[in-house]
Amino acid sequence: MLVRTIDEIKGTGREVFAENKNWVSRRLLLKNDGMGFSFHETIIFAGTETHIWYKHHLEAVYCVEGEGEVETVADGKIYHITPGTLYALNEHDEHYLRAKKDMRLLCVFNPPVSGSEVHQADGSYPPPD
Repeated sequence: MLVRTIDEIKGTGREVFAENKNWVSRRLLLKNDGMGFSFHETIIFAGTETHIWYKHHLEAVYCVEGEGEVETVADGKIYHITPGTLYALNEHDEHYLRAKKDMRLLCVFNPPVSGSEVHQADGSYPPPD
């Protein structure tokens, strides 16, 4: 059995900050944990906008705290995100994630990430190994 806490992850290689300081991702489960998906707690900081396009991954996101919005690039639709909202990027949706208040999100990635990924210039993570 694997048991981890956020406090154990803080300050380790499993805590990854965006280069632009828009977010911090605390990666509770990674590829090498062998679960077939990765699981993260991500904080998106208030007043930020992040361009994301997971071309190589599917992601489901559940908001547990804060407020923001997701805008899909293909159609310009805006989805209000508050606690209790789940959104799933089931079509590798290119989008903008904006935080009005700090948002605490629980995220699942398939395929799992290895741990050190940050967004590339196009908003994606690199393809899996």
